[in-house]
Order: sequence, then structure tokens, then C-alpha cells
Amino acid sequence: MRKHRHLPFVALCVFLSGFLATHGQQQQQADVKNGAAADIIFLVDSSWSLGKERFPLVRQFLYDVIESLAVGDSDFHFALVQLNGSIHTEFLLNTYRTSQEVLSHVSNMSYPGVSNETGQGLAYLIQEHLTTAAGSRAAAGVPQVIVVLTAGRSEDSLALPSAELKSADVNVFAIGVEDADEGALREMASEPLSTHVFNLENLTSLPDIVGRLVSCVHSSLSPGGAGDTETVKDITVIEVNKRDIVFLVDGSSKLGPANFNAIRDFIIKVLQRLEIGQDLIQVAVAQYADTVRPEFYFNTYPTKREVITAVRRMKPLDGAALNTGSALDFVRNNLFTSSAGYRAAEGVPRLLVLVTGGKSMDDVSQPAQELKRSSILAFAIGNNVADQAELEEIAFDPTLVFTAAEFRAAPLQAMLGSVLAPLRTLSGTTEVHANKRDIMFLLDGSVNVGQTNFPYVRDFVVSLVNSLDVGSDNIRVGLVQFSDSPVTEFSLDTYQTKPELLAHLRQLQLQGGSGLNTGSALSYVHANHFSEAGGSRIREHVPQLLLLLTAGPAQDSYLPAANALARAGILTFCVGANRANKAELEQIAFNPSLVYLMDDFSSLPALPQQLIQPLTTYVSGGVQEVPLAQPESKRDILFLLDGSANLVGQFPAVRDFLYRIIEELDVQPEGTRVAVAQYSDDVRVESRFDEHQNKPDILSLVKRMKIKTGKALNLGYALDYAQRYVFVKSAGSRVEDGVLQFLVLLVAGRSSDRVDGPADNLKRSSVVPFILQAKNADPSELEKIVPSPAFILVAESLPKIGDLQPQIVNLLKSVQNGAPAPVSGEKDVVFLIDGSEGVRSGFPLLKEFVQRVVESLDVGPDRVRVALVQYSDRTRPEFYLNSYMDRQGVLGAIGRLAPLGGPTPNTGAALDFVLRNILVSSAGSRMAEGVPQLLIVLTADRSGDDVRGPSVVLKRGGAVPIGIGIGNADISEMQTISFIPDFAVAIPTFRELGTVQQVISERVTQLNREELSRLQPIFLPPPSPGAGSKRDVVFLIDGSQNAGPEFQYIRTLIERLVEYLDVGFDTTRVAVIQFSEDPKVEFLLNAHSSKDEVQSAVRRLRPKGGRQLNVGGALEYVSRNIFKRPLGSRIEEGVPQFLVLVSSGKPDDEVDRRAVPSEASS
Repeated sequence: MRKHRHLPFVALCVFLSGFLATHGQQQQQADVKNGAAADIIFLVDSSWSLGKERFPLVRQFLYDVIESLAVGDSDFHFALVQLNGSIHTEFLLNTYRTSQEVLSHVSNMSYPGVSNETGQGLAYLIQEHLTTAAGSRAAAGVPQVIVVLTAGRSEDSLALPSAELKSADVNVFAIGVEDADEGALREMASEPLSTHVFNLENLTSLPDIVGRLVSCVHSSLSPGGAGDTETVKDITVIEVNKRDIVFLVDGSSKLGPANFNAIRDFIIKVLQRLEIGQDLIQVAVAQYADTVRPEFYFNTYPTKREVITAVRRMKPLDGAALNTGSALDFVRNNLFTSSAGYRAAEGVPRLLVLVTGGKSMDDVSQPAQELKRSSILAFAIGNNVADQAELEEIAFDPTLVFTAAEFRAAPLQAMLGSVLAPLRTLSGTTEVHANKRDIMFLLDGSVNVGQTNFPYVRDFVVSLVNSLDVGSDNIRVGLVQFSDSPVTEFSLDTYQTKPELLAHLRQLQLQGGSGLNTGSALSYVHANHFSEAGGSRIREHVPQLLLLLTAGPAQDSYLPAANALARAGILTFCVGANRANKAELEQIAFNPSLVYLMDDFSSLPALPQQLIQPLTTYVSGGVQEVPLAQPESKRDILFLLDGSANLVGQFPAVRDFLYRIIEELDVQPEGTRVAVAQYSDDVRVESRFDEHQNKPDILSLVKRMKIKTGKALNLGYALDYAQRYVFVKSAGSRVEDGVLQFLVLLVAGRSSDRVDGPADNLKRSSVVPFILQAKNADPSELEKIVPSPAFILVAESLPKIGDLQPQIVNLLKSVQNGAPAPVSGEKDVVFLIDGSEGVRSGFPLLKEFVQRVVESLDVGPDRVRVALVQYSDRTRPEFYLNSYMDRQGVLGAIGRLAPLGGPTPNTGAALDFVLRNILVSSAGSRMAEGVPQLLIVLTADRSGDDVRGPSVVLKRGGAVPIGIGIGNADISEMQTISFIPDFAVAIPTFRELGTVQQVISERVTQLNREELSRLQPIFLPPPSPGAGSKRDVVFLIDGSQNAGPEFQYIRTLIERLVEYLDVGFDTTRVAVIQFSEDPKVEFLLNAHSSKDEVQSAVRRLRPKGGRQLNVGGALEYVSRNIFKRPLGSRIEEGVPQFLVLVSSGKPDDEVDRRAVPSEASS
């Protein structure tokens, strides 16, 4: 019985022992995964090349590095070996148990000093230290790190031991001082060399690299970090490849203007989502009816803006017949040709998008076959009137047929995503390859979302999936929920069709749970779903995407899992709501630009529209670095550095600063070119513009740079030299080609010669100077060189010069048009933006406009302060003038904005709110100090209350309003609000905000104290009762052969009449219709919003032609189609309607006076 009684006790002891051992291993493994465990061996050259008197600097450096690494709960073991002829082990990895013991040993270490044989030292480490007996934990998976510090050239070979270390996956950091051999350092160090090699000017620079070395060691300890040839954050995103696309549009008279306009708007939406450019996607457009009219060719317009503008100007061809077959032949023979801009030599895929609203009157079979034989990929888009069988015959494949119930905005918008996906990804092969990709959704199912908000999440996923081309051979979708732990809802291969998938999604319920272990959820998805077993096609190189939606901060370690996903090429998108941490999401996302933040869950329904393009077009990049942002324009930048005695001992900090700036520039022969020079008594050019034209080459040169030295600082001579010998064509400068020329000048002392003459010459040249002022530089001397003091950036000290990096990089990237951005001076700028329901669709463009204006401002506590207020029937301050004191803070806050919602905006009440609550000292306003108070009002509707009274109070109170009216906004209200009427701006749609951004930015910049002292506010009187100025004027003009010789006089007549009209969206609207046998709309009442636009359109008029003059038919057409609300007429609002008929002869048909509406005067 005793034996039996003891057995449970023995079993329990064994269990606990196993548990403790396992727990210890698990803890160590956890530390390894978190980058908090490593064996670190220091190999220190303490030979005569170092010197006994300088050895304390080395000792202090080692002490600082070890102390910085051994913090918190980290599990670092340290060893130290000195190299001095004989190799001397100070201590092994298992000599000391605590960091304090290690530090005590280091602080008491003495200097032996003999020769330098680094190769022998590395071999010794391999044999004696990287072993289990010496305390190495390599067998347990703990990273092995060697830090080599050498001050001379090695006297033996490094090749063999370095190769052995790399093959053993040991992470080697090489630090060289003074005469160290750069090649030897690079040979022994691990990849990437940019974070593993430190070459210092002298030992006094060792303290400057402690922080960076510790950071690099930590970074290398994340899984896969050691020996990587690239860092995770270097991986970026690229979009799909080149293609030439023709849009062939039904322009027949049967289609009608309303349908045609809907098609035109749909094409514009497609174009807005394509990467258009000469080296990207090219577009041509043609209309057809009984004949074909090319609107423009591939080589007509090189930019997206020009293409969209041309499409927006399109008017219906208005032919009677619909000959689709001959139109297809025309496109193949006349548009897909080299002379039309098709890139045949490059083998670029050819795509044709046919949009038709009827059955063809000629044969389409043969032309369709010819298209397929020519590998032209045809899409066919039709309405309910089009012949479905005909569309399928024309299309390259039945999946490329798209049918809308009718050609109206909503049905066309619904098919936008389905059309875009294959349009971006199909190639010209005979087999159609759909846009394959595997997309996993990882959804926060915790209490952070909750039952109340989960329907928003579910509907968001349903909406997004509904826009995807789901299928086992197309896009596969899987979904996981997580909180404390992850749960698979369905895998990538669970559902083969979209209806099955959507049915599951609509039944989705919240998982629940209080925890949020994001890191373990990411690891779970990676291991269980991005694998063949989980239905992934990763081995077939199908793009792998993960969309994480979370509403709170992670409660576990997430960075290793995120890095592992990125290294596997999985493209991670992050959507944050509620309490989600932006910085955390930017680390998890494949690229920070793939982070989408929502203020609340109710904003989620608007997000699929933004996400569908990147989800269906982006693929993970590898070695090639292609940023999402538009590439910076060409520029030549000379870095002219003080290389005198002023920089002795501190040059490495400057060199690192220069290195990091160049890292952020688009350095390439046809992009940014960089030149580098040092000056003291004279100038030493390190690299001209025509040398080292690629980023790796110039960075390598900078890394090797040594200080020039010299007692004198001849700044005047250096400026003159730069203009004569660097900013010239023979040195690689593109100054003669009009490329922007920049000089970045570092000055750390007073000049030994005069700078006046060279400074004047520089100001007269096209070179834009920026000065980095340090140490004893004379500000008054430097101000002679630059256009204004704002071009001088002051470094607190040379070791802290790196703090200026973001500012100088921003300046170098943002200056445009060959001149520096104007200096804004002190001012408080408040944006008051309409957030009502009428603005919701245009809100992203509204935010983008505000961001661009802010980007042009010199934001800072003592410069420009920014606030933003939203309003509708209520007012909500988003942030105050003292909320954010830097540009990035302001831009981030704007990026997070969501529409306020609400009915008609009460602009008057909002103006009053701004004066009482924003332009006050407690909210950061400096009005009492005389700082200009600028208010930019953006609204898209007429105010629901009076604006005149609050405007008067606002302007008398010292504010300077600028009114911007969009769409239905009343221009007279904008003029009443604005400081002076000329400040008011009116545009027809949100899309035009980009066209006025530069004007607004310049106005805000130029309105300083001095300028405002010359201006007086204008208070417009209230409108006289009954003195309305609104009217709709339609010109119906003879375009027949009879009128041909006199058509120029008709055109001039209209121009002169328009000159006398107050043309505007809310004043006089103008339309022009031509007629002969039948009418032709030139432009409608809502097509143009300014006098200039109307007159420009009139000047482009050409006679329609035609023998008959059917005045009666034209009048009936105008009555039924033009004097109607959808086409811009305000007849229902009681606005007077005018018809001006211009005819050259007697009508050929019967004219019924009743054809003209009673409301219209003729």
C-alpha cells in the first residue's frame, strides 16, 4: 500500500520538474522571439594602433553599450576578448550571471597593447567562444552576435573566419576607427552593411554611435534579422503593369444625352482609378454611331488630368445608326497602331472597352474574331437594350461582359469594381487569367467592437467581398476572428462561389472575449491559412493579402509576427477603429500607407470604395523599391559641407546626417542627382552630379568620407566655386534643362573671406540655397546668402544635427517650379468645412484639399498655427489652434476626419461659433498679438441661415475669411463672407478643388501683416427685394450648310452677349444647341460655371452641317429635353428661362409656337 501511496508523489515531482524545465525553455524561446535574448561577444583591438591614452574611451564605450542592452527583462549574455598580439579572454558568456558583474569587470579593465591580427581573433572566437562549454546557447536557438572594434589594418587574412561566421549564422557588427580598412570591415560584417558597419573618424566619435548600435543589434535579433539582405521597412508596394486601353463609346442619337453623360462619368471614374502615364497605362477614346470619331489617341495626352479633362468635354456624336462592327474594325486598324501611340515594340497588352446601348446594324462576328486573333482583349458593357448574345460574341471571354439595367449613375457605379479588376490585370495572352489573389480577413471579435458595432464590421466585409471577383480560380477569401485567441470562420478554399461566401458572412456573429492578442492572431493566420493546407496558392505566386481590422491596442508582442508576414511577401492592410493604435498599425502593415483609420464604426461603410483599388491591384515588392507616392520631380542637389577645423571630432555625426538625407531621396540618373563637396581654405569635390548617380553608389561614397580639415573657412570662395564648377553642365548639372538646382550648405563658423559678392551672384542664379547653421556661424553673414531667414535651419549642436533631417528632406522634396515655397510668416489659419450629408461623397477630396494647403504652410508654435471646425446644422471643433504644433500632427488629424453628417449647413451660426470659440486666446489664437487670423470656409450648399450678419461681425472682429463654394453653394454668399469679394472662389464639383489649391495656398501665404494693412474689408449690402439675378439662357443656333459662311458671326454674337451676362452656377447659366435636320447639344446649362469657361466653349464651336433647317423639331427638342431640371434648368425654382433662336433662313418643317414652354421667353 505504501508503494501505491508514494507513486502519485513521485509522478507529481517528475511532472513539476518537467514543467519547470519546459517553462524555462518556453520563456527563453519567447525571449528569442521578442528579440530580448542573445549571446553577445565583444572582440576589441587593444593594440598599439589604439593607444594606451585613448583606451579609456573604448572602455567607456563598451560599458555604455552593455548597460544600454541589459535593460528590463532581457536575457543577454556577454563575453569580451581583447586582441593584442596574444589573444586574451576577459570573460566568457557563462562567466557572469548579472549585467552588474559584467559592467564591474569592464570598468576595471586594463590596457595590454601589441599588434593587430583581427582574422586570428575571429578564428579564436569560433573555436573557443561559440561553444556550449564557453556558454554559447546557439544550440537552443539563441542568436549569436559578435561586435568587433578595430583601430588599424588587420595583419592577417579575414576571409576564412568571416566566411565561417556567416555560414554559422552569426551576426557580426564591425566598428572601425581612424585607419581601419573599410574593405576589411565590410568583409567581416553581416548584411545589410548599412546597419552592420560603422566607420568612425576618431575614437571621440564612439559615444555618438552607442544608441544607433544598440538599436541595430535589437533590430537584428527579430526572427530572420541577422544576415538579411533587406529590412522589412524597405519592402514597399508596386502597382500592376503597362497597358494601352481604348474606350469605344456609343454616341448614337438613340442613346440620348442623359445616358451618354452617365457613361462619360463612369469612364471618368474608371480613369481616376488607373495609373495613367506615358510609362504606365495609356488611354485613347473614340465615339461611334454610323461613323467613328476618335476623341483622342494614346499619344495625345500624357497625363491623367489631361485625359480626364478631354473625356469630360465629350459631347454625343448623335448619329442615327449604330454600326458596331465597322467601329471595332476602325479601332483595330487605326487606334492600335504605332502612329496613334500604341507601344507595339514593347508588347504592351491591348485592351478595348466597348460601351453600347443597342443592337448593331452591321455584322459584328468577323470584326470580333479579328480582335481575338490580334490578341486585343475586348470588354463589352451594355444596358438592357443591348443584345446580350452580341456582347458575348464581341468580348474576349464571357466573363468580360457587363450589363447594367440602365445607363444611370447607380447601376454603372455598382459594376465599377468588377470592370476595374480585369482591366488592370489581364494580359494579352489567348487565355484569360483573372486577377488571382488570396485575401484573408482578420477581424477583431473582442469587446472593443461589441455587439452594437459588429454589424458595421460585418457589412463592411460584405460590401468589400461583393466588389471582388470571387472564385476558386480568381479571388479566394478566408476569414478569422480573434480576441484572446483566434478562431477560423472559413478558409481560403472553403467557398467556391460568391453567393455561398456572402451567405456565410451575413450570418457572422461576434466571437466575444476581453483580450486582444493581435500578435498570436497574426502568427495563427500565417501558419494556418497562408499555406497550401489552408487553401493558399502562395506556391503558385498568387498575391497573398491580409486585411486586419482592429478596434484596440494589442495585448501581446506583434512585431515579430508582422515582420514574418512581410518577409513572406504577404501584403498586410490595417483598418483601425475606436481605440486602435495608429503607430502599432503602421508597424504591422506592409507599408504605413496601407493603414486606414476610422473615427467610429459608422464610418466603415465608406471605406470599401477606398480599399477596392489597392486590394485588387497592389502586389508585394521585393528588391526594387517603388514607393506608392508619386515620384519626386527631377532635381540636382549639392551638399557643400564645412570641412574645416570646426568639424574635427564631430564630422561622423554630419556624415551620418548626410547619409540619412540621401537615403530618403529618389537618387537616380533621371531623378535626383547628388553632388557632395567639402570646403575650408579651398574646395574638395567628393562627387559631381555626373558621378555616383545611383543611391547605393553615393551612399557608399558618403560612408567612406573623411574630414578635409583646414584652418580657414573661405565661404565666399566656396560659393563662387560651386557656381562656376559644380552647377554647370560639364559637371552633370541639368541647369540648362530647367531642372531644379539646390544648394545645402553647412556652416559651423564665421567666414574667413567676404561672402557679399558670391551671395549676390547666387541670388541672381537659379540655385535655391538652404543653410544648416551650427556652432559659431554668423547668422547675419548667412542671411546675405538666402532669400529669407526661413531658409536657415539652426542645429542645436553638431551631435544633434540629425534632428533637422525631417525638415531639410521635406524642403528638398516639396519645393517646386524652381523657386522655394514662400514663407508664410506668423498667422493663425482656421478651416471651417461643411460636413453635412451633401458633402459625404466628396469628403475625401475635401480632406485632400485641406491637407495640401497645410503642406504648403510653415506650421509651428511661433509660425503658422492651424485649427479645423466641421459644421452642418451643428458645429464641431475637430482641433484647436494650440492642439498641434507641427505639420505632421495637423496632417494626421486631418487624415482621421470623418463627415459630421446632418442636413443643410448653417454657415452663419458656424461663423459665429468660430469667432466666439476658436479665435480666442484660450484656444491658441494670437489675435491679441496682432497675428493675422485667416478663416477658410468650404461649403457645398446654400446656407440654411443668414450669413451676412455673422460675416460683418467676423470681419470687424479682425478675421480674414476666404469663401470657397462648391456645387450648389451660393457664390454671392461666398462673396459676402469673404474679406473682399475677390477672395471668393466658386467651383462646380469637388474634383475641381485641386485646380484652386495652389491659388488658395499662395493667398494664405501672402496674407501677412504688411499685406493686410493695405486691405480693407468690404461689407456687401443685402440684396434688394425682387432684384434676383438668376436666369437660364439657351442659345439655339443654325448649324446648317446655309449658315456655314456666317457661322463665325453667330459665334461672335454669342460671345458678346455672354460678356454682358453675370455667368455663374447661381446667377446666369448658359447652354448652346446647334440644329439642322436634327439638334446637337454643344453644352448644357450645368456644364460651365464661369464666363471664361462658356466663352472658351463658344470659341470651339464648329458648324454641324446638314441641308435642312428643321426649326420646329429643334424647338420641340429644346422644350422636352433642355428646359428640364436634370439638365441644369432651374425652371422648377421659378428662375426665368430664356431661349435665343439664331436662324439663317426659312424653316423646312412646321413650327408650332406651343413647342416653346410658357415659362421661356424667346
